[in-house]
Amino acid sequence: MYAAYNRRDADGLLALLTNDVDWPDGDVRLHGKDALRRYWLEQWTRVHTHDEPSEPVELGDGRIAVRVDQTVRTPEGSPLSTARFVHLFQIRDGLTARMDIETA
Repeated sequence: MYAAYNRRDADGLLALLTNDVDWPDGDVRLHGKDALRRYWLEQWTRVHTHDEPSEPVELGDGRIAVRVDQTVRTPEGSPLSTARFVHLFQIRDGLTARMDIETA
């Protein structure tokens, strides 16, 4: 999933999600693949984000935690920010059904 995200491959990302995926966007939640496609395509016009994940940790009940070091740059390549997060995924039938983000 992170490789597809880092190369801005919306189709590759969407293939890994359930149709009713629930995804964070700041204080709101996005629902469904169409909403995520629009979100990513618009986001990628404004910034280029690179997420470097650590090994996933299984939490049980289909939940996985991944520590991520994130670098955000302008489309021209100038650095904007770096941060560390924990991505929490809920997996259903081998696909991501939900993602939440916590600060690390």
